[in-house]
Amino acid sequence: MRKNDTRPPAGRRASGGRHSAPGANRTRKEPLRDNYYYEEPYDQPGVRQEFQDISSYSSEQKRRSSQRRAERAPKPPRRRRGVGWALGWVLTLLLAVLAGVGIYIFSGLQVKPLEGGLSVNDSVRTAGVKNIALFGVDARERENEGRSDVMMVLTADSRNRQLKLASLMRDSEVYIEGYGYDKLTHAYAYGGPSLAVRTINENFNLDIEDYVTVNFYEMAEIVDAFGGVELELSGEEMLEVNRNLWNLSREVEEEGGDSGIRHDDYFTATDGTHNMVDGEYVGQKVKLNGRQAVAFARIRELGGDGERTSRQHQVLAGLMDQVRPGNFLRLPAMARGVLSHSETSLNLAGLAGLMPFALGGFQLESATFPGEGEGAYGAYNEEESWVLRFDQDLMVQNLHQFIFG
Repeated sequence: MRKNDTRPPAGRRASGGRHSAPGANRTRKEPLRDNYYYEEPYDQPGVRQEFQDISSYSSEQKRRSSQRRAERAPKPPRRRRGVGWALGWVLTLLLAVLAGVGIYIFSGLQVKPLEGGLSVNDSVRTAGVKNIALFGVDARERENEGRSDVMMVLTADSRNRQLKLASLMRDSEVYIEGYGYDKLTHAYAYGGPSLAVRTINENFNLDIEDYVTVNFYEMAEIVDAFGGVELELSGEEMLEVNRNLWNLSREVEEEGGDSGIRHDDYFTATDGTHNMVDGEYVGQKVKLNGRQAVAFARIRELGGDGERTSRQHQVLAGLMDQVRPGNFLRLPAMARGVLSHSETSLNLAGLAGLMPFALGGFQLESATFPGEGEGAYGAYNEEESWVLRFDQDLMVQNLHQFIFG
């Protein structure tokens, strides 16, 4: 040991030989600060305190300073729902309304597909042109059987936004498969709409694949669904309407039914009565209800079959004239009135294809075939039944010109 070396010798302890804890003479250091803890809440009457995480602060002063800055800072604006959210709700509501309207319109739809070959002429198919056969069955009951007193070809021309009605004379002499030459009206009685459509296609070289049949027994309800139809009637037609109403009411009541015909349905003569023998009536424009419209379309005593067909045209044209965009709110009731009292081969997709005409407007054109332009003339067939004969080639040419343009 060197002189003046005051360090204790190895293995010995200072302070009078007493043993001390190892490192007792070393400089004391602060323990490592554990910042991951939560400050206990202080008690304050009536105030609920929350635990606060202060682990990221190195001192109490910095923590309180940060809290004061947070209290002075403006609060972020409340998050508002965007336009997309509102649009989604509007679309959902719209779809629900459309679904309800669809159920209302199509719930009474009577679909009956056509059967067998229809003899469709594919060579005349034209893009944007859809031909549909319309049949009116004048039956006293609700069965769509018997002869079709009304036969029309409805053409929906989406190219020119046109609807065309080509009436076919019921007594036209045509070839009916399996029955030979006979009146066109008999085809429906022999084989229903399938044979009637095939007969029209075969004789007039058309491409019809769908049909709609309306029973005149229910035609009154269709007209009422449209709110009536406004037509110009002559005094003679008013008298015949009264007579048809009376005859129909007697027929139905004799069978124990209710015709629905009421006192107000009859037109009033100039003497204030409903004289149906020799009453005098003044022609005028009137709004016919369903029962009056059917009686008007059934008039047989004034003119021949051509005039009767013309009156049927007037009723249909008057109804179609109401299918306009301006009557948008009434369209569902009109559509339901037709579909629930009709029989058709058109499915929902086929009917939807006709909706643009109702929503966007259309032009209506009508014609009757055969006529003078087709060399039509009356004659008696082998069964001594009166028929209408015509030039077949002219008939096809003029009918196609009207339909396809």
